[in-house]
Amino acid sequence: MKLSQEVPGRIERVTFYDELARRRRGGWLLSLICLLISGGVGLVLSAIVTPLVLAILIVILRVVAIPAAPAAHAGIAAIDAFARGQMAHFDLILESLDKINGLRDIGVLTGPLVQMAPVTVPALFAGALVWLWLRGLFTRVGGQDLLDRMKARPANLQDAEERQLANIVQEIALGAGCPPPRLFVIDAPQINAAALGRSPEDGVVLVTRGLLLGLNRSETEAVVARLVSAICAGDLHVAAAVMAVFQTFAFFLTVLDLPLRRSAWRTLGELGLASVMPGKGAARLGRVAEGLEIAFDSRTIPDMEEVLARVPPQLRGIAKVALIPWIPALLLSLLYKLVLFLWTAIFLGPPMGMLWRNRAFQTDALTVKLAREPDAFARALEKIGAPDLPEGGEAYAYLFMGAPAAARGAAANPRSMTLALAPRSTDRIARVNAMGHGIRRRGRPDLGEFFQHPIRTLALILLLLALAPLIVMLILAICYITALVMTIGLAAGLGIVLWLT
Repeated sequence: MKLSQEVPGRIERVTFYDELARRRRGGWLLSLICLLISGGVGLVLSAIVTPLVLAILIVILRVVAIPAAPAAHAGIAAIDAFARGQMAHFDLILESLDKINGLRDIGVLTGPLVQMAPVTVPALFAGALVWLWLRGLFTRVGGQDLLDRMKARPANLQDAEERQLANIVQEIALGAGCPPPRLFVIDAPQINAAALGRSPEDGVVLVTRGLLLGLNRSETEAVVARLVSAICAGDLHVAAAVMAVFQTFAFFLTVLDLPLRRSAWRTLGELGLASVMPGKGAARLGRVAEGLEIAFDSRTIPDMEEVLARVPPQLRGIAKVALIPWIPALLLSLLYKLVLFLWTAIFLGPPMGMLWRNRAFQTDALTVKLAREPDAFARALEKIGAPDLPEGGEAYAYLFMGAPAAARGAAANPRSMTLALAPRSTDRIARVNAMGHGIRRRGRPDLGEFFQHPIRTLALILLLLALAPLIVMLILAICYITALVMTIGLAAGLGIVLWLT
């Protein structure tokens, strides 16, 4: 229940009960939005994923059909009929496009598009399976790969400060009703911390040495309460689910890159080994995560000049002729990387970031409920600020208490879009202050204050009216490029499937 005190330009009071309820409602809504948009991106990928799934099924059925199994031959015939039917629907779409002379004629596409809808089913099914697979793999290691990459060590109980921190972790976990998490320390000067682990039973509290030196006891207790709350609330499962969405798209791009770069083979090989050898999966999955990030970057595909530079001069004439069949695959991979980056950065990335930031605010409210020291927590967040991450933790910025301010613009970098998931420190401090006792000014003014000024309101309305046509044109351009790339990919993919049958 909100308190009545409202100070212009300052924090409006709110209890942590109301904050928790608000964040839970927002979490359900954002989850639904992210699911719908992820399905939309899955439809974009269906143009390459569906032919790929059908081609793999044909190869498997042909191996089974060696002893002349009737069921295998029937399966191949069914795939052939499906591919031919979709190619016929594809021809209907091309014929319908010739009949469109204006926006009123767009409706003629409805029938052919509905008839082609089944082509998306194998892709959506395969995408769901890959998402479950990757989420399970990366959840299984419980952040052990991050501990290895950052050279974290168990807390030294002979050190007075680390022993005191271990005691605080025990006390906070006991108050939260959770098993005490393990304590690891990174010998780094930054003030920062992170929560890791698959479940409360194997939780890990990871802190930097700088945190022990930079915070007083009440601030340290508040930070530990935040980490324990994240472990008990299952934040790591939410993080794994969010990350698995990006990794699923990267997986299919990596498969598409197999004819073009050796690192794609290495990444999928490591992924396969990590799946069948779970005991040694932490370090290997760390390399897999890096390899999947690379799949988003078009610069990782070598151009023809780079490939030819590796060939002896006397053989380059032959090499140029041999590379001609690979040019369509190279162009298709580059186009799909462009389309997927546009959809991820513009349509999927922002709601995914909002979902994770909403979760962060929810856990902050749980921290206030557990520690009952919102002002100490706000002071700790101020001291943490937006530091550079310890070496090795760049790809896990969203798990740390403080993330670099530069991470907010990371959506422009296709290899590190997940860095943009981290919430702003000023926003978190403002919400914690709203649940505290001290009166402090917000990090940013809210919309209510902004619209109290008529000139600002008018300026914003005019700006939105000016930008609206540009936004519509941008969306239409992205949709047009997407349709073009999907058309090329689907036609080529179904053609290969028919050739295999």
